[in-house]
Amino acid sequence: MVRILVVFISKPQWEAGWPFLGFDNNQFKAKIMEKLQAMFKDVEFIDEGVITRYQSEELNEIKEEAENSDGLIIFTIGHYGDPGIVDAGVELIQLNLPTILANLVYYGDHTFTKIFDRIKEKGYRVFPVSTSDFEDIAHAVDIMRRILFLKGKKIIVYTLDGEVMPDFQKIIDLASHAIERLRIKDVVESHIKSIAESTGFYIDLAGVDQAHSWRRDEELYQRNLREIFGLRYEKRDPDEILRYYDSVSIDEAKEIADKWMRNAEKTRFFVEPIVDSARLYLAMKKLMEDTGADMIAVDCGTLMLAGKLPAWPCLANFQLWNEGLNSTPESDLDSGVTLMLVRYLLDRPGYVSNQSIDLSHNRVTYMHCCSPSKLYGSDKPSLKYEIVGHGESHGLGPCPFVKYPKGEDITTVKISVLKRKISIRTGKIIDVIWDENGCRNKVLVATNAEKILENYDWDTFGWHRVSVLGDWRDEIFAAAKLLGLEVVEEDK
Repeated sequence: MVRILVVFISKPQWEAGWPFLGFDNNQFKAKIMEKLQAMFKDVEFIDEGVITRYQSEELNEIKEEAENSDGLIIFTIGHYGDPGIVDAGVELIQLNLPTILANLVYYGDHTFTKIFDRIKEKGYRVFPVSTSDFEDIAHAVDIMRRILFLKGKKIIVYTLDGEVMPDFQKIIDLASHAIERLRIKDVVESHIKSIAESTGFYIDLAGVDQAHSWRRDEELYQRNLREIFGLRYEKRDPDEILRYYDSVSIDEAKEIADKWMRNAEKTRFFVEPIVDSARLYLAMKKLMEDTGADMIAVDCGTLMLAGKLPAWPCLANFQLWNEGLNSTPESDLDSGVTLMLVRYLLDRPGYVSNQSIDLSHNRVTYMHCCSPSKLYGSDKPSLKYEIVGHGESHGLGPCPFVKYPKGEDITTVKISVLKRKISIRTGKIIDVIWDENGCRNKVLVATNAEKILENYDWDTFGWHRVSVLGDWRDEIFAAAKLLGLEVVEEDK
């Protein structure tokens, strides 16, 4: 259970000041605490009383309690001339717990404003809310509790940490159904062998690839991951995937594949590889269960080239996302952490994608070969989709093609764990594009493409972005403040 301290700051009851002479702090506090406890049953709110003057002993007791707490709410409910109550508020924010500085207008405005002026732009994890409507404060509390549920979660990463020879025979086997039926066996075999024998396959071990920024400094990445989110990642042997895959029931995989095909508008691919993808989904899900992981990150391209991924992963990710589980392609941990934030914060899956910027028409296309179809949430109906051939491979494996809703707002974000930043942009979906070039799913979005290019920071955010249906700029901003992330508005 999440544990949040609640501290009230005000004037003594019979001192002159706001909200009025004789204001009963304790009665007001009791009403607020009752509301919070009724609204959020899965949070333990710790009542730390009302601070009406600076008392170091009282403050130290609160600080000790904070060491075993996940978050802090400071309510400013009154003010008078003593500056000590402002000092107390500042010191509590300096503990750097995720903190909501809350004020109802005409109560503690003076105290609220002075505290915030003292701590603003200093990197503290604080989100200010001053409002005439308690529901705004409750919304901020809901955002805080949601991101605090990330604490203690684990990501399992399947990748390679050394150079490996490509297994071109397994690469050919992986696409064998498509190769044989498309009658391109000789061409593909010759092409793959020539690459393998001449230049080899490049495997990024230093974080040069945009999806692998975590490799640049793994010690710092783990530390930031822990300090910001309370998360950690654990690298595991890719051979585990093969063992789990081999243990999966073929009949169970066929049932899942049949369901995928039955629910699809069309299936424009061969059945056998779809069943293989269902087996991979079951293996990945079981790995998450057995390791206690909240997310699985598979370095799909690298492992496929090394012969350590037994099936195309696009439909496996599709199913995990639709069930409300977390996975990320290409072992892209920045995108994976972004997906987790979106899932916990908004109860919706994100869509990891590359992007193509059309400056002439002020549009961006978000494209990838895997996408969820339950884009409004795992408990909501699926959007229409087809099962088709993978994009860049020109149809050598199966993937979903999801019909995104035209006219819908979309929010696109990306976290940089190493640099403690989050990017954000919004737009409106124009259409879903079918084009043989690039990735299979292509979501065309009207947005401020010129500004996005001007503000682009490849070294920090790479190419991948995570998109979610709806306009969630305010919620992302609030979460970023509570996590201590610098916000980069790419479209401004």
